[in-house]
Amino acid sequence: MTIREVAARAGVSVSTVSRVLNGRDAHHMRPETKERVLRAIEELEYTPVKAARSLRCQRTQVIGILVPDISNPFFSLLARGVASVAFESGYSTLICDSDHSVEKESRYLDILLSEGVEGIVFVPVGRPDMGRIERLLRRGIRIVAADRRVEGLPTVEADNRGGSRELTRYVLSLGYRRIAYIAGPEEVSTAQDRLLGFQEAMEEAGLAPVAVRHGNFTYESGYELARGILEKGKVDAIMCGNDLMAIGAIRAAEDLGLRVPEDLGVTGFDHVLWSDLVQPKLTTVEIPAYNLGQVAIRQFMKADNRNRLLEARIIPGATCVQRGW
Repeated sequence: MTIREVAARAGVSVSTVSRVLNGRDAHHMRPETKERVLRAIEELEYTPVKAARSLRCQRTQVIGILVPDISNPFFSLLARGVASVAFESGYSTLICDSDHSVEKESRYLDILLSEGVEGIVFVPVGRPDMGRIERLLRRGIRIVAADRRVEGLPTVEADNRGGSRELTRYVLSLGYRRIAYIAGPEEVSTAQDRLLGFQEAMEEAGLAPVAVRHGNFTYESGYELARGILEKGKVDAIMCGNDLMAIGAIRAAEDLGLRVPEDLGVTGFDHVLWSDLVQPKLTTVEIPAYNLGQVAIRQFMKADNRNRLLEARIIPGATCVQRGW
């Protein structure tokens, strides 16, 4: 079925049908004319070919979402936030998972360019290929960084540094003193901020961490690093740069015969769904992932290049308890 057949059924020109399809009928035609066009579209079950429309309008109405790990509930929730606003605004979304690989990330940036996306909500693995970023920008593709900063791009993130500092103060107030920290990748701004907030609170209390290790925000790295820390010496608590590593740390403690929180305190960061499902319930910091995605896509739609900082708040759980002095 073609637009010409719709025009013939409605007894109007092709351009009149086109105006109705593209929402440009206001002040251009009588209501009864528009009604005839809509009736013809319904009767003929006509569906415009989006690719053809994008060639005429130079707009694809497709947004790319590029994240490091879609299996991580945090990034899944962020992507859903983007998709919810995009859908309401008539956009489609194309989700890409770089699998913590800078090489895959670069390839996906090329793919998104070839797909003709109008914009990208981008959560980088670490330091992205700025040459590719600049090429996308020159082609008129707007990019908003979400959760992690990218130099030269508008960024929507949470107060990771402040949230980590407050969480550490909270843990110290419970009586923990020998504290180890498992951070995320050194090149990721989110991991840097959370580690810095921890270090600031520890220094403020006149304490030094028992150990600082860098993982990759996965359950497996949390498990292996926590096990290594616990096998080497006594610690009161292990604070982790995200919830998945914290859950790994809890399992490592259990495998070594330690009880959480009786023998060891554990904290996470992000407040993903799993943090409420593990037993005991995880002490963590809530980062509004869904809202991050929503704000990021709205930044794109408004062509707003300002940076946005959202609130992070402590979620007290049962993996850290008051200790005897």
